[in-house]
Order: sequence, then structure tokens, then C-alpha cells
Amino acid sequence: MDESDAELLAADGPDGLVVLIDRAACIGVGDCAARAPRAFAVDADRKVCLVAPAGESPRRIWEAARACPTDAILLEGADGTPLYP
Repeated sequence: MDESDAELLAADGPDGLVVLIDRAACIGVGDCAARAPRAFAVDADRKVCLVAPAGESPRRIWEAARACPTDAILLEGADGTPLYP
């Protein structure tokens, strides 16, 4: 199994954010990739994948998370505190 097959993926984002994606919840709308293209992309299976969240602005990552219709993007603090949703 490679990383793209995992159901829940995580990466460090900017300003202490931890960005998690739930590929099982993703329906491939692509709003995340449109709002934060350095952080997210939609792969050939029409599922979200992480690109380089640390290189994206926090504002764009928050916008992408809020735009996801299935809450497939989760944000946590560096200490694991849930921030969104």
C-alpha cells in the first residue's frame, strides 16, 4: 500500500497547523485545490492529496478546509488540539 491508499493522511502546515485529510470522506469536488494549490491537489482517483501544506498560507488552508463539503480536511494544533471542524 502506498501513501495515496491511506484513508487519513497528515502533514505539518504553516504556523504550527497540522493538516489532515480523510480520503474516504473526499468526493473530489476540488475546492480545496482551487483555494490552496500549494497544499492540496486532486489525484487521478478524484481524491484529495497533500502537496506541500507548509508552503501554503494559513488563510488559504483555512479557506480550503471550510470550503470542503464533506469536512474531509481537518486542522489541528501542533499539540493535537482539534481546530476544524
